Amino acid sequence: MNRWARWLAALVLAVPAAMPTQAAEPEKSQAPTVTDTASLAGHYYLEGIMETGSELLLRDDGRFQWYFTYGALDLAAEGRWQREGATVVLRPDVFKAPPQYPETEFKRMQLRIDGKHLVPAWPWEDGAERGRYMLEWCVSNESVEREHVQ
Repeated sequence: MNRWARWLAALVLAVPAAMPTQAAEPEKSQAPTVTDTASLAGHYYLEGIMETGSELLLRDDGRFQWYFTYGALDLAAEGRWQREGATVVLRPDVFKAPPQYPETEFKRMQLRIDGKHLVPAWPWEDGAERGRYMLEWCVSNESVEREHVQ
């Protein structure tokens, strides 16, 4: 593993490990779970990785757009997605990364379907799962529920 890959892996691994784990909360919303390919399409936001921004758009036509930002590192991809059993697989046609970090490019990314969430297995971390992509509908409704509870 080269220096950049070790640094990125150590950084992404260290931040969540330093955070306390949260107990699972019972499901509060009536959001549909992701059970078929049509219901997978939507706009997802990454949660659970500090100081990292990422969004994933899965379109009905099998195309996707993705971006990932951590500090000065900006990655973007677009291509095709498909469901494979209990996972969603992204296969980029176009991948944009800084030229000095070619090792961040991936040919395939797998996301495990977990109810209404997608849990990414990061290609540059040998498939380690970190964070989760939450469907936009779920994110907005969960924040509304939190406001009503307070």
